[in-house]
Amino acid sequence: MVNQVRFALGASALSCLLLLGCRKKHVTVAQLEAIPYPSCEGAQDAAAAVRVLGEGALRPGETSLERMVTERFRFEARACLRVMTVRQEWPLNVSDVEVVYDAAMLPLRAWKRMSLPGAPNAAALVDIRRYELRTPEVGITRRVGSGPRQYERLRGGRPTVVIGPGRGILTAWIQRANLDVGARTRELALDMRESVEVIRPVTLRREPDMFVAALGRVARVYTVYGRESVYADAQNVVIGDLAGMLPEDRVHSPRPPAMPSPEPPDPVATP
Repeated sequence: MVNQVRFALGASALSCLLLLGCRKKHVTVAQLEAIPYPSCEGAQDAAAAVRVLGEGALRPGETSLERMVTERFRFEARACLRVMTVRQEWPLNVSDVEVVYDAAMLPLRAWKRMSLPGAPNAAALVDIRRYELRTPEVGITRRVGSGPRQYERLRGGRPTVVIGPGRGILTAWIQRANLDVGARTRELALDMRESVEVIRPVTLRREPDMFVAALGRVARVYTVYGRESVYADAQNVVIGDLAGMLPEDRVHSPRPPAMPSPEPPDPVATP
């Protein structure tokens, strides 16, 4: 399954390069406007204003072909901001993600760190990217290891959705959309799962609720891209997917060992 995932991602990126010319939308620039990390004017005690909007720990269930992926996510209201953090681990890659939204759950800034835990000199291969979403075109700042910062503008408009590693990150979109059964919304999304990021219209649709035996409950069902289905609870927090990801307390097999990281995530000061 790992090879299938790697092949799918590689094939997707390759087809984008060859058929859609998405690399042409990545324009190298000498510098980007420095915009401070989002904050709330007049907020005195941010810690006191934190409220959890959703969180989860997901692991593969018995029907999943991939046995080594784990995911933890947490979605918080921090004063006027909404912040999603995700950590997805599997033996060949660890992804740490943060997305900052405004009070209406529209994305302002995203951050992603990818590391290779099993590689020699793994610190030199850490790939950190910051996505500025408050500008007409997405600004990308990237740094690999201790190398120089690289800057790009990603053409395609200002996205209102961020899709990244893991399933929990979809909670923000699902909660904001708050769809009735059978309804759909189509919005411009930054998909940063691929090695070459893309901006494209993506449809979120709510399917009829269904009883999911592996969850032991009735779940809401949402489909992204018309083929990727996730399950959510009554608060629209993601609790699994059709591929077999389940809440940790529904999985009885031993948890895979935690993957190491070079250092704690720092989405404010890096890359």
